[in-house]
Amino acid sequence: MDFFHVVIDTSMLRQMHFQHPDFERLLLRSRKRLLKIYIPHIVLEEERTYLLAKLVEHVERIHATLKKVSEGLLAMLSQSLPKPSLDIWTKEELARNSKEIFDRIVAENKIEVLAISEAHTTNAWKRYFDCAPPFNPDQPRETRRQDIPDSWILEAALDLKGKQGRLCALVADGKLRQALKDQGFEVFENVESLIGAVEGANTALPINPPAPAEQVPLHQLRSQAFQNVDLIVLGVNEVLRSPAKDKLFDTLERVGIDRAIAEHEARTLVLSGVFKDTGHHLIPTNSAQAAQAADSDAVQLVLLKGL
Repeated sequence: MDFFHVVIDTSMLRQMHFQHPDFERLLLRSRKRLLKIYIPHIVLEEERTYLLAKLVEHVERIHATLKKVSEGLLAMLSQSLPKPSLDIWTKEELARNSKEIFDRIVAENKIEVLAISEAHTTNAWKRYFDCAPPFNPDQPRETRRQDIPDSWILEAALDLKGKQGRLCALVADGKLRQALKDQGFEVFENVESLIGAVEGANTALPINPPAPAEQVPLHQLRSQAFQNVDLIVLGVNEVLRSPAKDKLFDTLERVGIDRAIAEHEARTLVLSGVFKDTGHHLIPTNSAQAAQAADSDAVQLVLLKGL
């Protein structure tokens, strides 16, 4: 069994954000300890502050709009109305909360953050002045400076050399990708190819065991094809946050669940009061029960098949 150590760089995390379905597939395997995700501190901070700046920009726009309608000529039309108020977050509150959110994501998904050390800083600057990878000596110095963060990321990744297993990197940046390849990392340009390698090295057990060859006893009138399908329908519906029914059944069919049986079990769950059928969506009547189903082994095995 091969264990995968996976480094993620800024360019990849920008494309494949924490709520991206591909990234969720990767995080699922991290939680199941099929691989280990490493994110350099500088990568995590670049993504957090990038998102924070976008959010602050929207909040400030809201404040500016309120000021426009509360002052000047436009305010003349609202003079007799109660003065508007706005209860929205401050920049300091958003910054503090963003750190808490990222810390929780890291902890829940068993991600290891690679801290920047003094040695990383020294070596990163040496690479810059020596025009060593990931820097391109043919570029002007001003252009090369843009790759200083990548030099830190490379130095952090090199700390993983010597770990038992396969050293991998999810990288979209060309120069950093080549620099990591030169250091012996397996470099992947997308999650799909990485997960394919993980699945090839760690074959998952089938969801349904083979049906017994002998005659089925009367107390087992339902075939093996029905086994755990009701649980899987409930759990996958919860993981996908109650999607449209067609999307739910298409997804189940894609991972090997018989669509007719899945639809039958869904109708049974509606009759049992587990689901409320709105016509387009299946809404769990007991959120705790749905969450427990989503965390069951049967559902987790389905997710590992490529959900």
